Amino acid sequence: MDSASGRKLLGFRQIAQEKLQHVFYSIPSEKDLIIEPALIKPLEHVCGASWLRKKDIDKIFKFDSKNPPPKRKQFVYLITSSLLTFKSVLDQISGYQSQTSSMMEPDIRNKQYHVLVLPSVLASFEHLLEEEGLHGIVELYNFQWDFLLLDESLLSLELPNVFADVFVRKDTTPLGSIAQSIRIFNLVMGKPHLVFSLGENAEKILHMVQRMEAAKRPHVGGKENAAGKVDQPEKEPEYSAMLILDRDRDYPACLLTPVVYCGLLLEIQPLNSGSLAVDGECNKIKNGKLAFLQDQGAAAASKQQETTSLRMSGAQDMIYLEHRYRHFSEVISLLSAQAKALGLEGKAYTREMKLHEMKEYVTHKLPKVAAAKKELFKHLRLCETIVEEIGANFEKHQMIEESILTNTNRKQIMNYILELLSSDAHRYNTLRLICLYHVTIGLTGEDMTRLMTGYLNAFGYRHLSLFHSLFQARLFPDTTNLSKTKILSQISIPTLKTPFQIEANKLKQLPTDANDTATTATTPTTDRDGGLTGGVQSTGGSVAAGGKTCPSYVFNGNYIPLVTQLTNLIFAASSFDNLNTRLGHLERLKVSGRSLTASGQPGDHTQCAPRSIKELSASSHKVALNQLLPFKEKTMFIFIVGGITYAEIAACHLLERTIGAKIVLSSDRIIAGHDLIESVVNC
Repeated sequence: MDSASGRKLLGFRQIAQEKLQHVFYSIPSEKDLIIEPALIKPLEHVCGASWLRKKDIDKIFKFDSKNPPPKRKQFVYLITSSLLTFKSVLDQISGYQSQTSSMMEPDIRNKQYHVLVLPSVLASFEHLLEEEGLHGIVELYNFQWDFLLLDESLLSLELPNVFADVFVRKDTTPLGSIAQSIRIFNLVMGKPHLVFSLGENAEKILHMVQRMEAAKRPHVGGKENAAGKVDQPEKEPEYSAMLILDRDRDYPACLLTPVVYCGLLLEIQPLNSGSLAVDGECNKIKNGKLAFLQDQGAAAASKQQETTSLRMSGAQDMIYLEHRYRHFSEVISLLSAQAKALGLEGKAYTREMKLHEMKEYVTHKLPKVAAAKKELFKHLRLCETIVEEIGANFEKHQMIEESILTNTNRKQIMNYILELLSSDAHRYNTLRLICLYHVTIGLTGEDMTRLMTGYLNAFGYRHLSLFHSLFQARLFPDTTNLSKTKILSQISIPTLKTPFQIEANKLKQLPTDANDTATTATTPTTDRDGGLTGGVQSTGGSVAAGGKTCPSYVFNGNYIPLVTQLTNLIFAASSFDNLNTRLGHLERLKVSGRSLTASGQPGDHTQCAPRSIKELSASSHKVALNQLLPFKEKTMFIFIVGGITYAEIAACHLLERTIGAKIVLSSDRIIAGHDLIESVVNC
């Protein structure tokens, strides 16, 4: 990333500070801040405690509904847009009000309670405020920090429950907040020449962005506005293209188990705004298993280890920067070598030292060595947890996932899942494998019944409703409308190619399923349509060090994430006709942007509604689009609605280095397959 673009990405922090400062300055005199625990880590990316104190914040408390802080000054609450959390806040405020004299009338001009809601205040909040009798006493504010820079070329909105709300509950309220943040991005970075959207929700976001921009757009192109002043023309964008993608358009990239180090870290520990918990006592694997399946002795021994955190940022952790996108099998040996080197370095400076040398070592070198050892210890603990919790069954699990992708060995796949349910069931990861099976191959009525029965027997029939939630997200078949005719039609003749495979093969996403691709290739091959089709060197079921030339290495050479392949095909297109040949079959892939105007004339600044590539190829925009492609600068901003995985991030960054592009990735949050399934289960 060049310095100018990097500084602009850092500018989102300043924008968030300005928004927060505006709210604080509107509340006179000193005040105490009460923060919902889930928002503490994200807020650290916006401002620190010293910055808050300069804005008349006296004390900072963590919100606890059962243990309210003492009432001294005005209270400012910072919470998410959860009705239950807001109800707890109002209950706490009612308790404070009951402690004051009933003879005193509340002064509505100087309200004592202020609630900042991330990302926006819901209509239900206003109704609840009136029902609780606190209208006029509590002031509500919208607050949204937009994009937080978690790592180089990695942004996040850190919005909770977007996948569950949008894809399961079909509540599109969060889309408005996402659209507002993308509008801010366009203001800071410039509106891209072409904007691609794939998915129903991605298209809705673009429509919202266009309406917002149309409502606030001044006259441009050097013309006089209503005040008689000449407006400046639109600035050139930092990114030539933008891609907005729905999570449900590529579930395998989230459900498959990654082999890269950063991806496996999220498989075992929760992530909160770029900070990973390093906890020997608890992890995602242990928490998801039944109690009697866990090793009680190991759990008791691990209780002595303290909980720390690891910042998954290359700018703050050099060890993470060096190893984040490596295959996990390489990371262990490299970390061991680093540990030995640090040990030798510590001993080397203690032999035959003179007094001034010892003083120099203790003052300058020793603290650096101690800090390096502390950081290295965190990574070694995490690697140890990965090996203990995942390593024993990892190779077999990878083979099963490959069989699911290639639609082979169905009986072996089913037996493996049933064996997990009966002997090593995991509340989320077993369900995740079932969902992967359905998304890629499709479950028959008989298999669906067996798997549901096995899961409910393991975890209880209270979870029966979650299969309907999975169906809402298109992760499971419809359990309420299975007639005998439908069941027979599902199991009559097993097909060689499933709809998923047919679509994935068109985009060359399955290197292991391509007949024209050798699995032992050492360099990526590009077919005549520009898609990556190979480049995975396989030895003993794992990707070798020399095989990191194809993005599929993040899944052991089995699958290329859709977002990576789309980005590559867009950048490789020599003309719009060429792009139509490659991606014209994707009817849901819509195109808009500053280069497309409603009339098709250069002087018009009314944005064209998103249209499919086939529609544009037969329109008046074709000439302008042919002149735009290929892009002079391969720069793209990517946003995934519903969460992005580190496997997709690693694959895109490999593509970035391979073709010399600049790609910035973002989402509402960073997730693993475990987190996606957990959000559905907890709906």
